[in-house]
Amino acid sequence: MMKRMMTMLTLLACMTALAACGEGSGAPATAQQKLSGSFSSGVTLETDDFTAEGILTRYDAGIWSMYFDAPSEVAGVQLDFSGDEVTASYKGLSFSVPQAAMPSKQLILQCIQALDETAQNPDITGTKKDDWIEVEGELEAGDYILCLDDAGSPAEFRMDNMGACISFHDFNANVQMTTTTTTIPSLVVTTSDTALTETQQQ
Repeated sequence: MMKRMMTMLTLLACMTALAACGEGSGAPATAQQKLSGSFSSGVTLETDDFTAEGILTRYDAGIWSMYFDAPSEVAGVQLDFSGDEVTASYKGLSFSVPQAAMPSKQLILQCIQALDETAQNPDITGTKKDDWIEVEGELEAGDYILCLDDAGSPAEFRMDNMGACISFHDFNANVQMTTTTTTIPSLVVTTSDTALTETQQQ
């Protein structure tokens, strides 16, 4: 009798532990919708043979920019995304996208598409994994996983078939677009967009 009771207590303890694990990891979860408006975030982009850092900014659906801080080959370069069109600029001067930025360009395009699609949903549902909520999706380029923190801010974007990842940090909501024009003798340079957060405006 005692042996049977011990066995039942052991089974009960195991079931409780499994239930607790299910609640902490792998359970359905909902994140706050913070992607539908404008925002900027520091990012680190990693592919198989290239790593870059900078600031990714969303102004509206399909309207984005990526400013590179590093490495030196692309530092100071800004990529502007408007629908299917991508333009590059450096200190106000426009030019074709540099070869060094091409791996990042493809990854950013996929990330932008995933974030814009997620931004269309009133509620963001995914799976709880440790401290993140994982949202799985599929693009023409392959499957992706978008990770959000408990506050709904993007934390990571991964595409395993590309061996690529974007990590997010220092998320800022409600950025505004300002337009500046630089004039050089005999040359009018195309406009470039800069983002100002609410904190910077004060």
